[in-house]
Amino acid sequence: MSTKTLFNNLARLLTEEISGKPMSKFIKWFSYTVICLFILSIFGWMVHHITVGDKSFGFLNSPVKSLYTFPDLFSQSVEEVSSYPQTFIKTPENFESINQLDTSVTMLATYSDTAGGRIVALIDLKSGNTNHSWEIDNPFEDHARIWNPIVLEDKSLIYAFECMTGLRRIDAKGKLIWKQDSVWNHHSMELGSDGNIWICGFQPTYEATGMHTLDGDTVYYMDNFISKIDIKSGKVLYHESITDILKENGLINYLMKSSVISDPIHINDIQPALKTTEYYAEGDLFISARNLSFIMHFRPSTNEVIEVIEGPFACQHDVDFYNDSVLVFFNNNAYPLWTESSKEKPKNSAYMNNAGDFYSNVVSYNLSSKRFGLIGEEVFRENKIFTKTEGRVQFLDSNTYFIEEQNSGVLWIIRGDEVIYKDVLKSKIPGYHHLPNWNRIMN
Repeated sequence: MSTKTLFNNLARLLTEEISGKPMSKFIKWFSYTVICLFILSIFGWMVHHITVGDKSFGFLNSPVKSLYTFPDLFSQSVEEVSSYPQTFIKTPENFESINQLDTSVTMLATYSDTAGGRIVALIDLKSGNTNHSWEIDNPFEDHARIWNPIVLEDKSLIYAFECMTGLRRIDAKGKLIWKQDSVWNHHSMELGSDGNIWICGFQPTYEATGMHTLDGDTVYYMDNFISKIDIKSGKVLYHESITDILKENGLINYLMKSSVISDPIHINDIQPALKTTEYYAEGDLFISARNLSFIMHFRPSTNEVIEVIEGPFACQHDVDFYNDSVLVFFNNNAYPLWTESSKEKPKNSAYMNNAGDFYSNVVSYNLSSKRFGLIGEEVFRENKIFTKTEGRVQFLDSNTYFIEEQNSGVLWIIRGDEVIYKDVLKSKIPGYHHLPNWNRIMN
């Protein structure tokens, strides 16, 4: 008897009577057992071939993978639920730190305390000592973060909870000086030449703030804003939509270039020009848009886009001035939107082309020659430095720079092609270190 015939007969036994009499409990139990064993054998056969990669079962591939990987996913979920908040990272057992600093380097860092509050601290990386700190209550979720705060000469601190509040200014002892919530902050903040603060801003809502129509359908998305905040009062001095800037400069088609429909722009840094040179004017802004993989040279005084910089980089962060004619920025070298959609491993690899390994790096851009360069490419590859989101670079001098490898939490200082500092911000929880939040080196 063929397998197909056996299966059909067993199925019939489950729904019909035999010789006009009710089916016995034994026959019913036996039939169920045989059918279950048959289904399990088919499932095992499919799992084997999907794992080896020599057969494809079309739309069934994904459901079968989900089933046979469920125990691993369940164990991972249990571990995540029972672990510490997302602001802590498990430190690898074989992690080795390096500290060859020959002078003090002060870092303004933010991290979580074990009670769920937030600490902002000035830390000497050479000695590990904390020179000053501020304790800040966290009224939000455990994973709420304070990113890239600014400390002033009087040790007053300007900060915001990422995507949850506007700016706050507190004094050296933590007393509130002012706050504003009409514009929420995300990612970086920088001081302009007039002493006021530029932020990557957005409207105080989690709902869509931009829309367009495409082939008769309405697309809603998160618009981004550039905002200028008065340092003395917290008043909003300037607030301009990136959508409006692109539209008024004939660049609105860039929305179609993004692979992230709901968040096509995603600015993550605004670097204000502090002086006038041959290539930019004091007050100009260099704006990094992650999901568009471009840096925009914008002049607020005339609402003019001077240049859109695109090139050998993707999902970049943290644009800075290297000198009067050269920009530098952290190149994540990553996809704007990470998914698991990929073609199946081919049965025949004869036609395979290998694109190689991708790591992050630092890109330079010469405003005069319009040429790009890579800084530290080999040291990044040698140390496998990569973060698919966030990340920072800050030059301490022309040959020495700080790197925040954000996803792993590793902090680096590189001189030439030599690593002179490598460490994590250790926490009080054994085996865990703090997630970095756009730490700032105080030059």
